[in-house]
Parts: sequence; C-alpha cells; structure tokens
Amino acid sequence: MGVAAVYFRAPGVGAVLAGVADRARFPDFDGVEAEWFGFDAAMDRLVALARGVDEHVIVERQVWPAGPDPEGPVAAGDPWLTGPFVSEWDVATRDALAALASVSDEDVARVAVAWARGEGLEPVAEVVPWVVSLVRVARAARDAGESLFCSVV
Repeated sequence: MGVAAVYFRAPGVGAVLAGVADRARFPDFDGVEAEWFGFDAAMDRLVALARGVDEHVIVERQVWPAGPDPEGPVAAGDPWLTGPFVSEWDVATRDALAALASVSDEDVARVAVAWARGEGLEPVAEVVPWVVSLVRVARAARDAGESLFCSVV
C-alpha cells in the first residue's frame, strides 16, 4: 500500500490526539482520502486556484507526532517511524476551500478540472467529486468553528 492522506475536520487538537491514542477509532472524523498525488505542493496549488491567486502556501502545524523531529534513528514502534503524521491547517486555507461552496457547481468543477490537469491526475472525472467533497468538509469545519487537518499514513 502506498502513502495516503486523509483531509478531515475536527473540533481541535485534543480530539485529534484522542483519536491517535485510540488507533482503532482514528480517523473517526468527517473527511476525504487521497492516494493519487503529491500532497503538499499539490494542495497548495488547489487552494491557489480556489482563491484565484498565483500562489498559496498552506501553513501547517504538526500535532502528531508531538515534539521536535528526532535526531538520528528511532526505536521500532516510535510514532516518528509508524505515523500517522497529523498537521493542522491554517484558517485561511480552510476558509479559501470553504468559499468554493458558495460558488456555482460549474465554477467548482472548473477549479477541480484545472487542478487535475495541472497535476496530471487521471481520471479527471474522479477528481471533481473529490474536490467537491473536500470543499464540503472545509465548509462544515468553517461553519462549526473547527479546524482542517491532514493525516499522512
């Protein structure tokens, strides 16, 4: 199995850490999963398209594993070796994605298609509903005062 990312909403870091502590439940949050693109730069470009700007950099704060990156090898079973690697996204990113919920379906599809083509994602027809789902999660997070998170496993 390859690397997968789950983009999800949660009421805060505490809820996420509780989910990490009980791996049988994690991720037990409203979200969407992706396995078919390079995560950081691709998501930056999606948000830039959503905002109608040339560039956007998602500001992430790592919440798990906690603490600074280890220096040197880590023991088997260490979260720095096993993951998941969870980061909280900035509010501006959440709100830029959520704002797509208020535009027409055609405009959301236009952004999704432009992003898919720019990233070389195929089939494009599968990318559009994924972006629509991500926008729904971002809007629900914004409306509930929650954060967006990314978990890479």
